[in-house]
Amino acid sequence: MKKIYLISNDKIWFSDKRYTSNNDLNNIITCLNKNYDLNLLCRKSSTKLNFKLDDNFKLVNINQITEKRINFFMISITPYNFLTYLYLILLKRKKLNGFVFLRSDGFLEYKYRLGLVGYFIYYLMFKLITKKLKTLSCSKNFTNVSVKEILHPSELDAKWFENIDQKKFYKTDFLYIGRFKKEKGVFYLVKIFNDYMKNYNLTIVGTKKSSIPKKYHLKNIFYKDSISNLSDLIREYDKAQIFILPSYIEGFPKVISEALARLKPVIIFSEISYVINSREGIFVCERNEESLKKTINHILKNYEDIQKKIQQGHFYTKENFGKELLNSTKNEFCN
Repeated sequence: MKKIYLISNDKIWFSDKRYTSNNDLNNIITCLNKNYDLNLLCRKSSTKLNFKLDDNFKLVNINQITEKRINFFMISITPYNFLTYLYLILLKRKKLNGFVFLRSDGFLEYKYRLGLVGYFIYYLMFKLITKKLKTLSCSKNFTNVSVKEILHPSELDAKWFENIDQKKFYKTDFLYIGRFKKEKGVFYLVKIFNDYMKNYNLTIVGTKKSSIPKKYHLKNIFYKDSISNLSDLIREYDKAQIFILPSYIEGFPKVISEALARLKPVIIFSEISYVINSREGIFVCERNEESLKKTINHILKNYEDIQKKIQQGHFYTKENFGKELLNSTKNEFCN
């Protein structure tokens, strides 16, 4: 099998098993393990994390790499990944052959967080990395990215489509699953549920309530920590009537695929309208009260018809993502 070195910014917690903070890394590891001898470069976590990793890979220290020419797969452009890349090519004189997989628009993320300074920091990293590595992306809409093949990350397997109960009553009106970050639009989401959606309930999964400032604690918003058990996660989708994604920046959000698999209508906002990908059941709003309430009323009035359209539509699955990933890499890596 061809040996490849996979680098990720995600931290890993080591015990008798290996754990990480989200399931995206494990999804990529599981796919690449099918065709390659996988060696992982990563950061260590000092605290226990939730998501168990596939055990069928080697953890390596950067100084253990002896080959002069190495097959390299980088997940996202981050300072840690960039510095590791520079260390390998400048100090260790390695020749890198492979890919960088972009899961989000780094230009917009860095600009959103740090202004123009952030944009130029990312530009420097992007230019130097893509000079040596070919680009894979999960969207055609990222800044300065032009790729022929698009990958559609997904963790949907058969279990996501089992025992779907099309209820008439739900425990919560809206569900959001994700990080409590400014660029994810969660501050805006809390604001609208405080200002003009007080009659609706919202469940936010992914952050402990104790870690959130008290000004975001509202009576109609319920916080839950991240969920690693698949059955428990599916139950959270099933409890909600509508899934809402308030992000300003996205790549190919897996939560939309998961919500649609459970026949939940999805509300997004105009900044990320490109994530629809011709799928049924995703509704685009402007960030104002009139547009949002109009959309909600339309969904509630036509709920069963929308569910039928979702059911008849296209779903991106974990199996399809694995095929896309392996097909994209098969002719590039050397022996």
